[in-house]
Amino acid sequence: MFDSHCHLTWQDERHCADTIWQRAQEAGVKQCVTVATDDATAKRCLALSESLPGVSASAGLHPNDAGQEASALDRELQALEALLETGGFVAVGESGLDFYRDWADPELQRRAFRRHLEWSQRFQLPIIVHCRQAAQATLEELQAFGGPIQGVMHCYSEGPDEVEAFLDLGLHVSFAGNLSYPKAEVLRLAAQQVPDHRILIETDAPFLAPQARRGKRNEPAFMVHTLECLAQTRQQSRNELAALTTANAESLFGLSRSPVLD
Repeated sequence: MFDSHCHLTWQDERHCADTIWQRAQEAGVKQCVTVATDDATAKRCLALSESLPGVSASAGLHPNDAGQEASALDRELQALEALLETGGFVAVGESGLDFYRDWADPELQRRAFRRHLEWSQRFQLPIIVHCRQAAQATLEELQAFGGPIQGVMHCYSEGPDEVEAFLDLGLHVSFAGNLSYPKAEVLRLAAQQVPDHRILIETDAPFLAPQARRGKRNEPAFMVHTLECLAQTRQQSRNELAALTTANAESLFGLSRSPVLD
């Protein structure tokens, strides 16, 4: 399995990245992208990718960290751009829009999102898109930038109506542990509509543990539960789904030249 989105930098003495990744490998997760939320975590993600086999890194600013001051945001974006110029990353992000929280000014979120889209194009890296209660605004920004867009709607949380619009832009769609929640029927309907060559799976660890581990701190080792739910939802075997999501992730993040085709 390939965990297309986790946060191995969210660690402490009880949950160090080395131990978490060892458990993941024992559970069958052989590759992952550990995703940054700011300049500091991007540097730690890169260090982990250099020390842990199968771990790759992204660099970006989470929309909740865009802040309230334009000058502070610009400094953070300049630092991230300089870091991306050094190489070693497989994706830009995560970035996007989050209107569920009110931690960051919406217009500054949009400014940061546009810069990440520009970086994705400039550095020829896929963008990891965060969208929470901001589907229409996210679509507006993506459509204004113009497709096709190389990237992924991470931890997809909208319904089947919206998923077609994101697919039309060229994006992959990734599902996390919330797919398995009893009340997540709209997510399961959306998951049925994503074609084989565009679907990914993730944990978003340490967040959103799947139903079988709900209430626990999530980690990549728990992805097997989400895989089982996604397989049942799409009426595919676990092995088939594990293989195609791995091939899709390897292709998207530039780790393989063998994507799953139409």
